[in-house]
Amino acid sequence: MMTSNGTVPALDAILTAHATGGPDKLALIDRSDRWTYRRADRAVGTIAARLRSIGLAPGTVVGLQMPNTAASVVVLLAVMRAGMIPAPLPLLWRRKDCVAALSEAGARAIVTCGRVGDFDHAALALEVAAELFPIRAVCGIGCAAMEGIIPLDELLNDSDNRAETLRVQDAGPASPALVTFETTADGIVPIARDATQLIAGGRLVRQRAEIGSGAVILTSISSTSYAGVSAALVPWLLGGGTLVLHDSFHPEMLREQIDKEQCDVLVVPNGLLPGLAASDWLDPPGIRSVVAIWRSPERFASAAQWTNLDVALIDVAAFGESGLLVARRSPGGRTSPWPIGKVRIADTGSTCAEVAVTPGGTLGLSGSLAASPYRPYGTGDKTDDSSPADGHVDTGYPCRITPDQQGLVVTAPPAGLVAVGGYHFPIHDLQRLIRDIDRHGVLAALPHAVTGHRLAGHASDLVTMRGALQNMSVNPLVTAAFGRRSA
Repeated sequence: MMTSNGTVPALDAILTAHATGGPDKLALIDRSDRWTYRRADRAVGTIAARLRSIGLAPGTVVGLQMPNTAASVVVLLAVMRAGMIPAPLPLLWRRKDCVAALSEAGARAIVTCGRVGDFDHAALALEVAAELFPIRAVCGIGCAAMEGIIPLDELLNDSDNRAETLRVQDAGPASPALVTFETTADGIVPIARDATQLIAGGRLVRQRAEIGSGAVILTSISSTSYAGVSAALVPWLLGGGTLVLHDSFHPEMLREQIDKEQCDVLVVPNGLLPGLAASDWLDPPGIRSVVAIWRSPERFASAAQWTNLDVALIDVAAFGESGLLVARRSPGGRTSPWPIGKVRIADTGSTCAEVAVTPGGTLGLSGSLAASPYRPYGTGDKTDDSSPADGHVDTGYPCRITPDQQGLVVTAPPAGLVAVGGYHFPIHDLQRLIRDIDRHGVLAALPHAVTGHRLAGHASDLVTMRGALQNMSVNPLVTAAFGRRSA
């Protein structure tokens, strides 16, 4: 998809094009709301105008922390329309990680939500803003009338036509359109991508999954990562269909959404594949394609055979935030090595990436599917120029070359990291933190068939350990590791 001057359009501009051509078509659905393209586009414009009216300048990095709902998609696109850079934060991140990420990205604002379950994200956003002096504004949806938070709720309803609306801006030179965050053994690193890179990932997924125009895509993966944006958000926009958001990870609710909305494509973490294969959820004439996100790509080679001949399986291997690869599972249902060399989008014949092995024996990726660390304004160039001379970004994932020298197999995660579901943890730092609290404390990462790993902890006093971790505002998955003493 190109504009008249040959550039790639911004994602919010694609939304406006669909709103112009089919304003009453359903665009977004979640458990509590249904949005037409007209309503979604107007909400994007009004929220964008509000962000500009409170003094936030174009180019501002705006942190977002919201559940996987229609409102979160609208807010992300609104930040883009305002000429700002959305920086979505994982929902389970707490003060420690949020402060580190937004500080590194040079964020100037936060958009948050109210309570999700029993956790108050509005209070968290205010704590983060109090700790980070550059944060100039905290905006919220579902935060009631909390002091210090600028409410955006009324802008989600298009009934008030008096609200100021910001229209699609003229396309400028290539610049970051989205910042996501990579957890490394040395800390959290912001990663930038422009519109060309975002659309490349979505086009590749759409082509591999054969997602047609007007498809109904249901995703349980939020748009907080390059993989999440590429697997659902961008294919939805490119195809002008309907995006169904699932945010509860409740199997019966997921099944209900699949049936009620007559979904064509299902986007899930790879850990759900065994359950799907053993269920009747995919019986014809329902889901035609399943897109599985592998946040632990080193487990991909040993994946179980996909035996459902009626439903195509598309595997998306996410190498943290540094890049991704996409493959359609072979007719026999077995995984295959990742081919070395150029990655092409078959329907256009264009090359979007190249796969290589680095001198250190890790997977290297170049082209539109790869990205480098982001540098905020005031620190020199906005993207890191420290990539290798051959142009390949080192993903950090060790790999081995197949005997025929044509493919590679990822064999391990980056040194010092473990994956628990969609979250990565620097395990050695966590172990030191636990020992600082309790010199007899232990935290281990144990292999897990569904989540990749699970964290298991032991301490002299579990209650004291949990309290200390909560006070430090670490990821609740770490705190939960000390939930009970193992037998």
